[in-house]
Amino acid sequence: MRDFVSPRWRKVLRDALLHKARTLLVIVAIATAMTGAGALLDAWALVQRVTAQTYLGSHPVSATLHLEDVDAAMLARVRALPEVAAARARRTLIASAEVNGTRLAAELFSLQDFSARDIGRLQPEVGAWPPRDGELAIERSSLTFAGAALGEPLTLQVGAGAQRSIAVSGIVRDVGLPPGWMDNLVYAFVTPATLVSLGAPASFDELQIVVRDASLDREGVRRVAYAIKAQLELEGRHVDRIDVPEPGRHPHAAQMDSLMQTQGAFALLTLLVSCFLIVNLVSSMLAGQTREIGVMKALGATPRQIGAMYLAFAALLGAVASLVALPAALAIGRPYAALKADMLNFPINATAVPWWAIATQLLVGCVLPVLAAALPVRRACAMRVHAALCDTGIRTDPEGAFLRRRLSLPGIGRPLLLSLGNAFRRRERMLLTLLALAAGGAVFLGADNLRRAVRGSVDLLFASQHYDVVVRTAGRFPIAQLEAVALQTAGVERAQAFVGASASLVHRDGVLGDGFALVGLPFDSPLSTPFIEQGRWLRGDDRNVLVASRVLLRDEPTLVPGAEVTVMLAGKQARFIVSGVADGGPQALAWVPRAALLAAQGDDRAASLAVATRSPGDAAAAVATIARVRSALADAGMPVANSQLLGESKRVIEDHLLMVVEFLGAMAWVMIAVGGMGLASTMSLAVLERTREIGVMRAIGAPHWQIVVMLEVEGIVIALLGWVVSLPLSVPMSAGLAAAFERVMFRVPTQLAPSASGAAIWLLLSVGVAAVACAWPAWRATRVSAATALNYA
Repeated sequence: MRDFVSPRWRKVLRDALLHKARTLLVIVAIATAMTGAGALLDAWALVQRVTAQTYLGSHPVSATLHLEDVDAAMLARVRALPEVAAARARRTLIASAEVNGTRLAAELFSLQDFSARDIGRLQPEVGAWPPRDGELAIERSSLTFAGAALGEPLTLQVGAGAQRSIAVSGIVRDVGLPPGWMDNLVYAFVTPATLVSLGAPASFDELQIVVRDASLDREGVRRVAYAIKAQLELEGRHVDRIDVPEPGRHPHAAQMDSLMQTQGAFALLTLLVSCFLIVNLVSSMLAGQTREIGVMKALGATPRQIGAMYLAFAALLGAVASLVALPAALAIGRPYAALKADMLNFPINATAVPWWAIATQLLVGCVLPVLAAALPVRRACAMRVHAALCDTGIRTDPEGAFLRRRLSLPGIGRPLLLSLGNAFRRRERMLLTLLALAAGGAVFLGADNLRRAVRGSVDLLFASQHYDVVVRTAGRFPIAQLEAVALQTAGVERAQAFVGASASLVHRDGVLGDGFALVGLPFDSPLSTPFIEQGRWLRGDDRNVLVASRVLLRDEPTLVPGAEVTVMLAGKQARFIVSGVADGGPQALAWVPRAALLAAQGDDRAASLAVATRSPGDAAAAVATIARVRSALADAGMPVANSQLLGESKRVIEDHLLMVVEFLGAMAWVMIAVGGMGLASTMSLAVLERTREIGVMRAIGAPHWQIVVMLEVEGIVIALLGWVVSLPLSVPMSAGLAAAFERVMFRVPTQLAPSASGAAIWLLLSVGVAAVACAWPAWRATRVSAATALNYA
C-alpha cells in the first residue's frame, strides 16, 4: 500500500505542474475572490474590536437632559443617585468659524470637567489639554475639513457678537461624535470663560449621565432619565427635552453594519463565481485523465482513494490561494477598516485582526474548492474500469461539430464561423463562464441603477424646497419680526420662519419611541412642498395634524394616514392625527401646522428662517443677499448663528449617499475580475483541447494573426452572451441593491431597467475584458509548432 500511495501523491503534484499557466490562473482567481471576502471580514472584525475597545471604553453618554441651568449642587445630587454611574454638565453652542476667508458652521462644547474618564472620555492627541481660557481644542475629524492647524488662529463668532481670533492649542478625539467632515461641522472644545469672551453664557444647560446598569436597553435608560426629570421638576427646574441614544451603539454603527453585511453577501457571491473555475479545471483534467483513472482502478485503487487524490489537488489549489490572499486581505482590510472607523470617528492604531478571522479565511479557502470539485470527481470515480480504459480522451461533442458544419452566415469567413461554433463546443463550461461574467455585469448595472435612483431621489427631495438659503439665529425670536426684517432686505423674494422641535412617539404601553424632528410651517407655505406619497398634505383648517416622513414611518410603523397618535413634545403629551406620508430624505421627521406647534410649546418664536432670493440658482448673488440679511437681523437685535446655501446642503447629502453606493458597487469590479479570469481559464482549456486542430491550421498555412483573431472572437462571443444575460439578471440585482440601500440609508425609487449608457459602458467593458482574457491563451497557441501540435494526444 505504501508503494502505491507515494506515486499517487506524486501524481497530484505532477498534475498541478503539467499546465502551470492554467493552474496559476485558477489560483489567482480564487486568491482574488478570497482577498475581497477576506478584506471585508478583516475590516468588519477590526471595526467590531475597535468599537468595544474605543467607543464602549469611553463610557458613552446614556442620556442628555436639556434645561436652563445645571449647577454644582444639582450635579452632586444626580451623581448620588444609585442608578447613575457618572454625570457631567455641558453647554453646546452653535457658532461660525472662519479660516482663510471660508466661513463654516461650528459647534462649541464647554464641559464642567474636561478630564472626566467615566463619562464621554475625550482622548487628547496633540498639543495642550485641557484647553486654556482664550484657546480651543479642535476635534480631529474637523481639522482637515476646517483647514485649521495646531497653533494657528481660528476666527469664531457667536450670533452677531464680535469675531474673535482664537488659537488652536490642541487636537482631541471624541469618539461619541460623528465625524465633522461628514456633518460639515467644526467641532471645538472651549472653557466657559472663552464662551463669555464670545458673548455667550458661561453656564451649563445640559445634564449628561451614564447609567450604572450597563445591560439596560433604551427604554430602561429612558425610565432612569425621566425619573431624574421628575425629581428636578419637583425642585422647580424645567427640562426641555431628553435625548437617549441607542445604548452602546455609535450613531452610525447600524448603517456601517448593514453596509458591510451587504458587501459580505456580494463577497460570498464572488467566492461562488470563483468556484466555477475549479469546476472547469477539474472537469477538464478528469476528461483528459479518464484512462489513467481506469488504469489506477484496474491496479486496485478504490474510488475513495482516487477521489481523495483529486480532492486533495483542489484543496492544494485553495491552500496556495489562501496563503496568497491572507496577506493581501490584511493589506487591504486594515486601510478599509480605518476608513470605516474614520466614518465612526474611531482610531484603528495597532489593533490586531482577531485570530478567528484569519482561521475562517484559511478554512473557507481550503474547503470551498473541495466542495466545488466534489461533483465532477464523484462522476469520474463512478465510471467503470472498462468504460474508462476505452475512453479516447478529450473529444468534440458530435452535436456541436454538426452545428459548426451547418453554421453559415453571409459575409463571414470560415475561420470566424469556426470561432462562433467553438464558443458552443463545451456548453457546460461555457455556461459557467457566461454566468460568472453575467453576475459581475448584473452587479455593475445594478450599482449604476442605484446611483441614478439616489441622484433622482435627492433631486426630487430638493425640488420641493423653493428657497436658496437657511438662516439660523443665535436664539429664538418673534416670527413676525424675523420675517419682516428679512423681507425688507434687498434681494429677498420670500422669507418664512420654520419652527423646529424634538419629539418622541408615545406608544400604547407608555413607552417612548426614538426621537425625531418636528417641523412647524404654514400649511400654504410656498417655500416647502414635500412630495406626498400617502394621504394628504396640511390644510388651512388643520390643527393637531401631522405628516410623517418616509423614514419616520419605517421606524414607527403605526404612523399611517388616519392613525391618532400621542407625541411627547416639550415635556408634555400632545395628540395628533396622521394625515399623510411625504418624502423627507434620509431624516426621520414630521411636519405639523406652525400654529399647532407654537401652541403646544406656548411660544411664538423661531430660530430658523428660509429665504428665497430674487436670483435663484446664482450662488454669488445668494451669498451677497444673505450677507445683507445677516447684517439686517443683527442690527435688529437678532444675531445669526450660521447660514447654509441649499445647494451646499444638497451636495453634502448627495456625496454621503453616493459614497455608500460606491461601497456597494465596489464588489462588482472584483466579480468582473474573477469572471475575466474564468474566461481566460476557459480559453486556455479550449486551446489545449484543440491543439491538434490548431496544428492542422498551421500546417495548411494559417498565419498567427488568424489563429489569434479566431480565439479572440470566440472569447468575445462568450462575453457578448454574458452581456446579454446580465441585462435581465440586473433587474433582481437592482431590486436587491435598492433594498440593501434602504437598510443602510433610506428608501429610493427602484430603477429596474438598466440605462442605455450603463448598458453601453458594460458592453465595452465586457468586450475589453474578453480581449485581455483571451490574449495569453491566443499567444500560447501560436507558440506551439505544427509538428508538436499534430503529435498531441
